[in-house]
Order: sequence, then C-alpha cells, then structure tokens
Amino acid sequence: MLKSETPTVSLVTMLEATDEPAVGDFVADVLGESGWQIESLRKRSSRLSPPDGYWAMYEIAIRKDEQERSLRLVARGAFSRDAWDELSARLVRHTNGPCDPIGGIGFPRLFHESQHAFWFYPFDPAMPGLPSASDPATMAGVLLGLGARAPRDLEAYPQIEIERVRYTPEIGAILRYTMQTSAGPLTVYGKVQPGDRGLRAQRIVEGLWEASTAQPQGLLRLPRPLGWIEQYGLLLKESIPGEPVGSDRMSEEFQNAGIAAAEALAVIHESGVETDIEIWLENELDRLERVADQFAYVHPDGHFLLSDLTTHLRNRARISMDEEWLPTHGDLKYDQFVYHEGTFTLLDFDYFAVAETSYDLGKYCGYLVPSAPASWEDTVAAEQIRARFLRRYLELRPHATIQRFPIYEALTLGLRAMTFMWAQRSGWQRIAETFLVMAHERLYSRIPETI
Repeated sequence: MLKSETPTVSLVTMLEATDEPAVGDFVADVLGESGWQIESLRKRSSRLSPPDGYWAMYEIAIRKDEQERSLRLVARGAFSRDAWDELSARLVRHTNGPCDPIGGIGFPRLFHESQHAFWFYPFDPAMPGLPSASDPATMAGVLLGLGARAPRDLEAYPQIEIERVRYTPEIGAILRYTMQTSAGPLTVYGKVQPGDRGLRAQRIVEGLWEASTAQPQGLLRLPRPLGWIEQYGLLLKESIPGEPVGSDRMSEEFQNAGIAAAEALAVIHESGVETDIEIWLENELDRLERVADQFAYVHPDGHFLLSDLTTHLRNRARISMDEEWLPTHGDLKYDQFVYHEGTFTLLDFDYFAVAETSYDLGKYCGYLVPSAPASWEDTVAAEQIRARFLRRYLELRPHATIQRFPIYEALTLGLRAMTFMWAQRSGWQRIAETFLVMAHERLYSRIPETI
C-alpha cells in the first residue's frame, strides 16, 4: 500500500465520531435557540469504502410547537489524510454560508481532527443544483413557466409540492413534483445527478423509444423523458403508475419480472443505440481485486475468499472466447422494474453502456439470489426464475453468445458481497461469505439445462 493511503483515522474513531449520539449533539447545536427540538433520530444507511471513504445518512424528526419537519443529515468521512485534504477542500469550495437547515441550506461543518463532515440535504458537493431543484419557488418558474425564478411568496404557489423520493449522497436524488391543474393533479419526476449524466440518459432513452417501436408491442416499456434542465443537472421524466418490484421471491410480480427483464434486455441488445461508455471484463476484475484489498481491513476471511475468486475469474476469462459487444442497460435488476396491472416498466439508464452479451444476463441472475431467504422456497423460486429468464432471452435471441455467462454471474455475486461490506449492516459478514461461496459454485456450474 502506498504511504499516502495509510489510514490516519481508524474505523472505530470514524464510527464513534458519526454515531447517533454524536449526530444528536451536532443537530442540537445547529438548532440552538430556534425552538426546534429533536423528536427522533435514526441511521437510514451507511457505506464503507476504505481506506478513503465513509458515508452515513440519518433521518431526523424535529418539532416546534405544532410544526413538524423531517431532515436528512449526511456524515461523510475519509480515513487517509490525502483523501481528507481533497474532500475538505471540495466541501469548502461549495460552502456559501452557515449550516442552517431550517431557514437556509445546511452547508457542511468540518471536523478536521476526526476527518469527517456533516451536512444536510439538499446540499450536496457533487450536485450543486440540488438545492434549486428542491426549492418550490425555483421549480415553479421551471414547471409553470413563470420565468427563471418565481416570487418567493410560496403561499402564492400552493399548487406545487416537492417530495424527496430517494437521495444517495454524491450519487443522485429523485424528486416527485406534483402540480394542481384544472384537470386534477399532474405529477412528474426529476432526477438530479452530477455533471451531465441526466442529459446522457435522456438521449439514450429517446434512442430506446425509437428502437422499441420496431419490436413487438410491450417487450420494452420505459418512461418518456420530458426535458433536461442544465443549470440544475435535472432530468424531468413522466410519471408512471405502479410500484417497484419488491424482493419477495414468491410473489407473482417478482416471478413475472424475470420474463419482462429477458424481453427488455433482448430489445436493448438489438437496439443499436450508441453510447460513450464501455464495460470491459478486465476492468471489472480489477475493481473486484481492489475490493479484496478493502476486505482486508474489515473481514480477513472475506478477503481470502474474494482474492481466491478473483484469481479463478481471471483464469476462466483467459481461456474463454470473447462475446458479442452490444448496447446494454448496465444495471439490470428486478428492482429496476415498476409493476402495474400486469405490465413492467424499466427504469434507470444511468449505467447504460456497451458490453459483452452476458454482462446484464449475469447481473440479473446474480441479484435473484436472496440475501436473507425466509425459507428454502425462496431459494428454489430464485433458481426457477433464473432458468425462465435465460430461456426467454434465448427464445428471442437464439444465436446470442453467452459462453462467459458463468463469469459475469460470479462477478456479480462478488460485487454483491462488496455492497454488503460497504453498507455495514448487521450480519453483513455472513451474507458476504455466502455470496462469495456461491460465486465460486456458479463459476464452475453449467448453464441451466432447461434453456
């Protein structure tokens, strides 16, 4: 390991500096004499990426007399000195005022000794347009045609409501905009991302819309993009009815999503949509190798299993034939589908790329494996869905090259182990080991005979 990567803050110190008591003390200090009091505080998520990064997000309910509000606080840390110097400089560049989540913006507050910072949504150093995209007056100007900025009198614009659907620090935020019209409520969705990722996604989806019209109706359904707001990094999309497919392997929608995924992927693979990103197997294996080094910090047994898996993956890749390169979704999983009255709509084309045929086939199957099966029936159901998914795909593309499918499925299972390491949820070590053992088994197993 390079000297500059040597941690200067331990994991124990980082967790203590960003745990619930520390966050509670910080929030109480920020609220000060405002009259707002903390009602409840809980950690919603965390992510660990040693030696450089740690993220945690907290949900905080506060009250003042009869008023209630919900805040999102982000704890962001860096273990190495170089990483902290880079992070703190970036946060300072984007800080334009005090940390005021009540009357303004919750800009970062830095703690150099423990190498961490706190900030409140909608501030985000990677998405400077997020506060504007979350502001009703600003979005009134965008959505209702009131000019670049509407008057600040929000009482004049009760017809616009903004709901935070999902926020992942430094990665993206999904917002729901609801407008009252003479015909009733009108809902559109917005996604804020770093840089011009939204513009890229808009162009990809427009290309897929054209491609889907040349295929049998219903094989690929996706939400239509409505517009790109460059200054906020905001992509607007139409609202679609339904709910995301859940994780219950025994449910009808989960099982049918496998068929929908095969059909959607077949259309995408035949679409010819161009993109500027390529996914190389060698790069994915390098990524997995770097993760193995991270496991050494927190799970020595996992480090051994993952290092061994990487070696076997490289050996199999070296002797296998290359596959056809095709446009692909890049993140095909069951929860990327919205289910409504028998139809499935595919979401999220942020990772759209060109890759070998089996890349998304392996990813979808790798995510069918339950992390916490309720019973043996969940595992059996996942195996059956896997076989139906592959069978349906090959019905639509019988000449597809899938000789590297076992490699990509095992790779996905290894990356899922990485995800649980990052999240640091209770019992993650056991889950990570299970995925790594299964990855070894999948790598040397035959593709289901049922296809």
